[in-house]
Amino acid sequence: MILKKMYDHRFYPLILVFGSLCLLGIDVYLLDHFSRGEITNVLKKWIPWGLRVNFFLLIISIAICYRDLWNLARQFLNRKGVLLVLLFVLAFSMTSFVVPRTHRIYYDEDIYANVGQNIALTNQTGYCNYGTFEYGEYFPHWISYNKEPSGWPFLISLMFQMFGTNELYAFLLNNLFFAIGALVAFFITWHLTESYFTSYLAGLAFSLIPHNLIWSNTAAAEPSAALFAGLTVLPLIVFLKTRQGRYLFFASLMIPFACQMRPESLFVVPLALAVLLVISPGTFADRKLWTFTLLTTLFLLPHVLHFYAVSGHSWGAQGSKFSLEFLGNNLSTNGMYYLNNRHFPILLTILAALGLFCSRNLIKWRLLLLCWFLLFWGIFIFFYAGSYQYGADVRFAVVSFMPLSILAGMGGGWIRDRLVAGCWILDAGNSEKTSRRALASALVVLLMVFAVLKFIPLVSRVGQEAWGSRYDHKYAKEFIGKIPKRSMILTQNPTMLLLWNQNAIQTYAGIDNADLIKDLMKKYQGHVYFHYNYWCNTKNKRNRRLCQEMRDKYHWEEVARAKEQDYEYGLYKLRVKE
Repeated sequence: MILKKMYDHRFYPLILVFGSLCLLGIDVYLLDHFSRGEITNVLKKWIPWGLRVNFFLLIISIAICYRDLWNLARQFLNRKGVLLVLLFVLAFSMTSFVVPRTHRIYYDEDIYANVGQNIALTNQTGYCNYGTFEYGEYFPHWISYNKEPSGWPFLISLMFQMFGTNELYAFLLNNLFFAIGALVAFFITWHLTESYFTSYLAGLAFSLIPHNLIWSNTAAAEPSAALFAGLTVLPLIVFLKTRQGRYLFFASLMIPFACQMRPESLFVVPLALAVLLVISPGTFADRKLWTFTLLTTLFLLPHVLHFYAVSGHSWGAQGSKFSLEFLGNNLSTNGMYYLNNRHFPILLTILAALGLFCSRNLIKWRLLLLCWFLLFWGIFIFFYAGSYQYGADVRFAVVSFMPLSILAGMGGGWIRDRLVAGCWILDAGNSEKTSRRALASALVVLLMVFAVLKFIPLVSRVGQEAWGSRYDHKYAKEFIGKIPKRSMILTQNPTMLLLWNQNAIQTYAGIDNADLIKDLMKKYQGHVYFHYNYWCNTKNKRNRRLCQEMRDKYHWEEVARAKEQDYEYGLYKLRVKE
């Protein structure tokens, strides 16, 4: 009752302004009075708690909508619902069983999972450079703050808390997110067009995009970024249709959560603003909007500090990270990706173009879908590593697939309607409109499926990309089975070993912390090993020099050794040279 009176009070807008100024003041104070290092130390514990509270409130907001969800479910307790379940099963099965389950971006996926491990077991976000396990209890001694946002690792941490640490759960979570993404594409289209067939085509298009399938059977962060961007747009659409504040509440909580999946996920904010501004600018006079905006700002506060804290990172670039000099190459490469029919079905691009230009209604929404696509596609054409042909960076395309799929669904629906209206091919002895519609629908679906068949070899192969790291991963898992469980391994990839509950420490400790290594040799009764890994084989002088310094400083006793092409991998027991 008190809150209701406050909400209705004429000075309530001033209270909101004061609250916003307070949050801004906190941000400015922290940025002005603390160094980046001090801020990251605070964020290590602050961000996990912020994500937990955000996630808990999201669950509550879903519970508040239970009547609407039940009424929605009742609409699909029929053949249409069965087909929708089959779409979900198709998407989950395709990415789980047709696509090889493997890491494709090394060693980032190990880092994501290890950050999730640290959040789950110690409530700290960051990757571990020195960790031990004592009778099943995990001790991360050196945790470094990760430059990537913590949203995806947090979701992994929930799986680890429930089922234990196993990197398989990160893969399964992405499989699930992919299947849910197909349903989100369906329901966004359904709320916009109220056409079941058009909506189903959108979900099917999302499910059949080759690189969508491929990257959804990895532990990469892009599938979650794509899904939660869609889960931000969906409640905004429902709110604008129903004007029910509970959907705005859900969207206000989803925005900060979605922003923390990937760095570019921050574009969810201007996308949400564009939806409200273009479709219903009068919403900005609604007190509910500004009330929930304050909530969004509160949960975005740690993320703003995160960007400040990691702003000094090189991100692998020697020079500028974003520049117009990358525009020409990235624009041609990333633009042709959707047109050359080599990695992306050109039919879906054509259908998306038809959906954008040929539909007679939803002009504003079609422009917003284009805006959604351009935001998440365009950011990478200015990025030094934004080319879809730069290593495994084709994964950046994943965040653009949902708006493209929705437009493709609209384009497919438009073609079906033209076929039914013309009926000059389909009306062969049967004048019933229902039969013509069913035949036209089947024709469009078959055309879409047929266009994707040529990509099955691409989807079903592992490929040569990152072969050196992949075999490092494979052999390392075999090597640790040859040594006692209670032992320590020096490696340049400790996050990988820690996920397998193996004690590990960064290789540089063997050079810079020789006394610590001597203590570890005593503690583990001489069972201290060096992992000769991928980085020892690269042309990077710094990494090769580190491996050579380890050889100069310690005696090596071979435990296991393997080769792949000209790369050598091994595990060696260490003794300090006298």
